[in-house]
Amino acid sequence: MVAAVVRPSCRGLLVLTLAGLLVRLLFAFLEPATYPIADETMWIKWGTEILPSPEVAFSPLRLRFIFHPPLYLYFVGSVFALFGSLEAVKIAQCVLGALLVPALGLIGARVFGERTGLLAAGLAAFYPEIVWFSSHFWVETLFTVLLWWAFERLLGADGSGSSGAAALAGLLWGLAVLVFPVVQLVFLVVHWHRAKGPFFLQLYGIAAVLIGVFALAAKLPWQHLHH
Repeated sequence: MVAAVVRPSCRGLLVLTLAGLLVRLLFAFLEPATYPIADETMWIKWGTEILPSPEVAFSPLRLRFIFHPPLYLYFVGSVFALFGSLEAVKIAQCVLGALLVPALGLIGARVFGERTGLLAAGLAAFYPEIVWFSSHFWVETLFTVLLWWAFERLLGADGSGSSGAAALAGLLWGLAVLVFPVVQLVFLVVHWHRAKGPFFLQLYGIAAVLIGVFALAAKLPWQHLHH
């Protein structure tokens, strides 16, 4: 097994997480004015105008959004509908983006030890490009948080033998599929041979099944629209 039960200092991880949040919020408020480009214009228009419109009303069966997975669109649309501003969406992304810090900290500690965990958390807190994404309208912030927490929970399941942690990993990976269609199953296939005994194969099976369920859920509404 790769996942040793090692965790970085809770205090250190909390401090780095709060520092990461502060840096993101400061950047969001102090960044010079910019204009949406490329996919940003699509997410803003669909999330603030089309998704909450009376014709769609957040229904996936009435939403003709067929070229991208829909979860980030619903994230933008839901926050905008609740608070009525794109600034609120940026703040929500800053909070969400800061959650990447403890995920990478825990993964680094499990695999390489406490010092590496804190170093990984520090890089996640202050890495310029990651901070930049938090105040712009791209899928990367939501996707990376879901993806890396899925890794963390699967490694946690591997270390503790918890089927609940494995199920949560699959759920998070499945949600990540609804943000960005990547091959999360590759990790499971590569890691599968390290599992010890039927119980650990069961853990990986749970995660794999949940990924498949969410991938299918992402596809079915679009098939419905085209028939």
